[in-house]
Amino acid sequence: MKHKHHIKRLLHPAAAVLFTAFIITVALIRSHIYPFGENLLVYNDMQYQYTDFFLWFSNVLHGKDSLIYSFHSGLGGSTLALFAYYLASPLNLLVYFVDSAHIGEFLTLLICLKLLLCSVTSYIYISRRFQPAPLFRILISVSYALMGYNILQCSNIMWLDGVIAAPVIALGIYRLISGNRRSLYFFSLFYGILTCWYTGYMLCLFAVLYFLFEMFFHYEKKSPVFRQLLKTTGVFISTSILSLMASGILFIPQAIHMLEDGEGFDLSIFKPAFGFSYLEGFRDFFLEPDVLTWNEYIPPVYIGSFVLFLTVLFLVAKGPSAFRKKLAAAYFFGFILIFAFRPLNYIFTAFRIPTSHTYRYAFIYGLFMIAIAGMCASEIRYIRQKYLIFAALIIAGTGMIFDMIRPYGNQNRLYFSCFAALITGIGLIIIKKKPRRIAALLSVCLLLLCTTYEFSSKMQMIFSDHTENVQWYRSYTATMKEELADLMDSDQSLYRVDKNFSRTPMRGANESLALGYSSVSNYTSTNNVKEAVFLRKMGYTNDTTLVPYTANLVIDSLLGVKYIYSREPITGCEQIRQDILDGIRLYRNPYALPLGYAVNNLETAEDYGTNVFENQTLLCKHLSGQGDGLYTSAEIQSQDTDGNSWTSWELKVPADGAFYCYFSNEANNTNIEVNGQYFKTNPWYENPILYLGEYKSGDTVTIRLLNDEGNYKDDYGLCAATLNTQVLKNVTDLLRSRSCTIQKMEKGEVLAEYDAADEETLLLTVPDENGWDLYINGKKSTKYQAENTFIAVPVSKGHNTIQLRYHAPGLRAGIFSSVLALGLFSFLSLSRNKKNIDI
Repeated sequence: MKHKHHIKRLLHPAAAVLFTAFIITVALIRSHIYPFGENLLVYNDMQYQYTDFFLWFSNVLHGKDSLIYSFHSGLGGSTLALFAYYLASPLNLLVYFVDSAHIGEFLTLLICLKLLLCSVTSYIYISRRFQPAPLFRILISVSYALMGYNILQCSNIMWLDGVIAAPVIALGIYRLISGNRRSLYFFSLFYGILTCWYTGYMLCLFAVLYFLFEMFFHYEKKSPVFRQLLKTTGVFISTSILSLMASGILFIPQAIHMLEDGEGFDLSIFKPAFGFSYLEGFRDFFLEPDVLTWNEYIPPVYIGSFVLFLTVLFLVAKGPSAFRKKLAAAYFFGFILIFAFRPLNYIFTAFRIPTSHTYRYAFIYGLFMIAIAGMCASEIRYIRQKYLIFAALIIAGTGMIFDMIRPYGNQNRLYFSCFAALITGIGLIIIKKKPRRIAALLSVCLLLLCTTYEFSSKMQMIFSDHTENVQWYRSYTATMKEELADLMDSDQSLYRVDKNFSRTPMRGANESLALGYSSVSNYTSTNNVKEAVFLRKMGYTNDTTLVPYTANLVIDSLLGVKYIYSREPITGCEQIRQDILDGIRLYRNPYALPLGYAVNNLETAEDYGTNVFENQTLLCKHLSGQGDGLYTSAEIQSQDTDGNSWTSWELKVPADGAFYCYFSNEANNTNIEVNGQYFKTNPWYENPILYLGEYKSGDTVTIRLLNDEGNYKDDYGLCAATLNTQVLKNVTDLLRSRSCTIQKMEKGEVLAEYDAADEETLLLTVPDENGWDLYINGKKSTKYQAENTFIAVPVSKGHNTIQLRYHAPGLRAGIFSSVLALGLFSFLSLSRNKKNIDI
């Protein structure tokens, strides 16, 4: 009997998970997504970043790279912060068992698994906290798992662990307040912070708001004793602090890295301003086909008609206490104010202005919505029938009004949302009347059918542009992995490789991490900003988090980019392989230097300007003492514009050779024409130095920019010049004669040898970060930073054996913090157990 009772208790949560899985399956079938089609759930940042991060993590798990530092992260950099932000979820360990060619399928299935876990944790929360009828538990938990925020953030898979943890944190806070049991809260918040510090920060803010929420309810019908109130608050604060300390093993190193090498804070976030009209914040409660995550004016709050109906019903019905209704209304309407008022919005996004995915914390609102729905479900037997009809009419009427003010993109689905609210009201009325079994069964089936159609439609709308192809991912990854392995076998020296394409439309990929080679290009939110600023000044990029690769012969050579994969010819380079895949060819750069060479004394870095040709010339002079005449500047003979959408220039080529241009004031979101022919498009993240072709002295070149709406500039800062490859050869020949022998450069360690004729400075084209320890001939020495970016090593006359070892700053302190916090919590728990206190 006891065994049967346990099985029966598992039936309802199993039903919630299976129903969630069924809706996901329907959506995948409708969207032709693997395993029911050729498309993948790999979209947006999943394409551009996370696919490669997971492949890198697989390499780490198989011992091919280091979790702490990787020379394959762009020019090289600390990767512990990258792991802490993107990959710390224990579910990601499953990638160990996945072949790299099948990474797209794995990520698609991992997203589905995380959505299912959201239904599990929300079911546990709803059932333990509010104890509604099983039907309500199932429908509410499914709504939380498939709410609009989660479907949008399938492209940011690491944020879904915060969604999984939030209901458990809420339940833990409830248990802490109601019974002084704090273990669940401690471990769930610890998990939430550890798996992603960014959503962990949001979960900490949520914990404070939810603690107040539960405290108000706890003391609704009794006057709080100040001493008990103070004690409960103290337990909450101390447990929260211990949870944060327990996550120190990752939190402290990444915090130090971000403070030292990450983006700075923007104080403009505190300027009072509203991002949208208050009422617009509710538009997404109805089915909307737009990808709302890009729009500041509509937060992603969709959570389905069932939860919306219960929330509205709770607010308008007589039955629930007035105090609870007022508190629920404060959270329901107050969060829209947080979304709308920019300073509050930016506080929740960790004091940063998001460039996309504007409302990254919207899952918190979803949690409060299911909490209100759970309270309503637990009291629905006390609510009179007329209020169910009233709530349904409010929802339907509101949707119609929104559509009249600004029509929805798909009105049929809007009308279905309104219809589903009416069906929910009618279905609950029938169930409340306790009719015959057939009527109740039909009502339940209708509710399940509406829920299935709603969420599968929402998913289909969001997944409509998820068109990455399974076969392409398999063939591209397998081919490039094999190709790079062959290249490294044929040339076992140390050098950099890059590509002016990737498996995705965006070229700022992290395939060097995934496939195990050193490059220039990288795209992470935890990168070294000083490195990105240097690369921007040298003509690679205009962004500090995204460095796409465009062939840049001078700086490529100085940074040791020896091989370049491209579908079009690379000026100054020799084609050595062809027909690799889809028109891809391999080029060798004859000017490429080793990754370490002796240079002039660089203790004082000069400030570079905005003209990349002057910056590159200045860098060559810094390094070699030569470089005059590297570029010959072109003369702008005329300029024309309509003052709104286009600007054109006529340039006179100053010398024979490779002719380049650059827009020092940036030319993003523009189409570029050269001599009347389409040349290229600069997307938002690109502003590279552009090779225009080989020209003769005196030739005329016409450049024309066509702008997207709102991107026109009065002055683009156009500069153009012809490269003198003989000067470049002289510079690289001189530096090559001073090169050192690098015997090892892997897993955060460099081993090199150099015979110096006198006291010299050795430059390693590896970004300098706090954490490098330098040893010369076995003795600890002091390095310094060259060009505000690279590692410079002072060497003495004679033979020098140079060793650099990287350690993650703050890691030891983080380990100590975690051990201390876990030890303190265990000690406190044991102490309470001895006193027979249930924790």
